[in-house]
Amino acid sequence: MRLKTFTGRDMKTVMAEVRRSLGPDAIIVSVEQGKRLGGVRVTAAVDDGAYPVPPPAEPRLPDPAAVEAPATTAAPPPAHGDRAGTPAARRRRRPDGFDAGELKAVITHHGLPFELGERVAEIATSRSGLGLVDALAKAFEALVRFQPLTLPASRPLFLVGPPGAGKTVTAAKLAAESLLFGHRVRLITTDTWKSGGVQQLETYAGRMELPLAVADAPERLAKLAGEAIRATGQARVDLVLIDSFGVNPFDMDELGRLAGFLKAVPVDPLLVLPAGMDPMEAADVARIFAELGARRLVMTRLDGVRRLAAVLTAARGGQLALTGWSASPWLADAIVPPSPWRLAELFARIPRTARPSAGSGRAVRNGEESRETLVKVSG
Repeated sequence: MRLKTFTGRDMKTVMAEVRRSLGPDAIIVSVEQGKRLGGVRVTAAVDDGAYPVPPPAEPRLPDPAAVEAPATTAAPPPAHGDRAGTPAARRRRRPDGFDAGELKAVITHHGLPFELGERVAEIATSRSGLGLVDALAKAFEALVRFQPLTLPASRPLFLVGPPGAGKTVTAAKLAAESLLFGHRVRLITTDTWKSGGVQQLETYAGRMELPLAVADAPERLAKLAGEAIRATGQARVDLVLIDSFGVNPFDMDELGRLAGFLKAVPVDPLLVLPAGMDPMEAADVARIFAELGARRLVMTRLDGVRRLAAVLTAARGGQLALTGWSASPWLADAIVPPSPWRLAELFARIPRTARPSAGSGRAVRNGEESRETLVKVSG
């Protein structure tokens, strides 16, 4: 665990330095501010080595044509930002591609449905001259649309999804991220249905010193959102975020209630789903919310799951663009901008899930399982 203290004249400046220095997984330990300090002092911590520092720029994937041509050089240049000697770096830099067993282990581990798994394998294998991560990235790029969220947004973002998906935390994260960049945010909740729904977002809003408006009916939402959109001058709003009540996607009455709010004002529905869903269930749910107008998807709780098939099946099931994911409950950790390469890194980083069958006589290691072990376990 690394601890570091940052000081600056305001919170925005200090938080930007925290992110730059410790990365997005930094945990805010304490915040002090006042005249005596001459500004803001933040103490932050990050686990050493638990979360690799993301590369400063997206590595450029090798040109398939060049890869398939007769080899004239010994090895591709190292990718930007890779730590020499890390498992990820070794997977990316293998000059002779990857073993078919490695690919099979990844597909099996994450539980991809048969047809999707076959498609991923087909595309990745056609890029077998690449490393495993790059080959997976090529497959994901062909199968899923990636559209990072850009803030502020021209239309209010209306977060929708089933109960417990993480909509309120996502709304708070988006608000916090926008505030760090100096945008003016308007927070509205329609979650008056669930006990404590308003209070949860109210708590987050209080920490960010943001007012929270409550819309208990579509007419009230239209008034609140309309006022925010039309505001000018000192009252100008750059981003309107609307949190919603959890909806059972298989209950027509609940879907109808949500549709009433969605029609109240022109909004951009943003579907929020937890990554731990059953893959086929995630596809069905995404398809239903897509029929209500959702075009983009945020996956949450990636830090709490080991299998990521739902990320792919939800995006494909609803024909939604993957616009980000969350791997931390901390508000200071922004929604991660997605890319085929980042998703491939997550898929290829198989955690310590594989265990030997009873009586096999092999020891279970506490650390990360070796690729060879996983291949054997997966058959």
